Amino acid sequence: MARNQTAQNQRTSKNPLVIGTFNTTSLRLLTGTLGPLNKVVGTADTNQYSNGGHGQGDMNHWFQINLLAPGWIITRKGGPRPNYIQVSAYDMNRKPIEGRMIFQADSLSTTNQDGDVYYPYAGQVMGAGSNLYNNNFDNARLDKGNSLYFAFEPGSYLLCISSTRNERLDYTLGVVAEIVSDDLFLLTENTDGGFLLFEPSQDNNILLDPGPGFNVNLYHDHSLTEWTQAWQRERSPGDELPEVFIPLTTRA
Repeated sequence: MARNQTAQNQRTSKNPLVIGTFNTTSLRLLTGTLGPLNKVVGTADTNQYSNGGHGQGDMNHWFQINLLAPGWIITRKGGPRPNYIQVSAYDMNRKPIEGRMIFQADSLSTTNQDGDVYYPYAGQVMGAGSNLYNNNFDNARLDKGNSLYFAFEPGSYLLCISSTRNERLDYTLGVVAEIVSDDLFLLTENTDGGFLLFEPSQDNNILLDPGPGFNVNLYHDHSLTEWTQAWQRERSPGDELPEVFIPLTTRA
């Protein structure tokens, strides 16, 4: 199949660039340039009665990600000027996305066993009368029980990279399509110690029964080894994982 040669300045949300269809964890590094151009635009590009003018350039780049299995889509902006680049995500599966207010530090307080006051939901998403978020708060979890951290269902998702400046800007965006793992984890009593991973082998069969309330998909971390293997699997041997991804990893 011929490669799609449509330029980004000719793409919209209706014809985004598909960067992959994934059923295993995969990483992409997107680079590009946004902003206006001062180019002569002739009558063929404007109205037939116009003498032309100056313009062109693009302020948005559109990309599509297709998930064949439940997973997360994780993005991180790189250099050179990430504060001037905005990344937006959209669900293309006709599922409603509703905005939610964010808890501030003084929004909702509680007291622990030692009598200290703390704010469990600070920086988290507020609930609403429908499909509540944060209804299973757990201080021992990285996501605090916030259901916005749950994996996406299989389907298509849209990323839009936008410039917030009226000047030419180069951007770098790391994108991870992280598919839900089938590995089994044993939750220990030491909540700071993470998880123990058991892999069955021919010589050692281990049966785990963590209880009916355990859901492996809710205990989510990011493996540097897994991401590195996923990066090198689709590239030349020895191609190192870009630095933009490394701060997102939570375990070796």
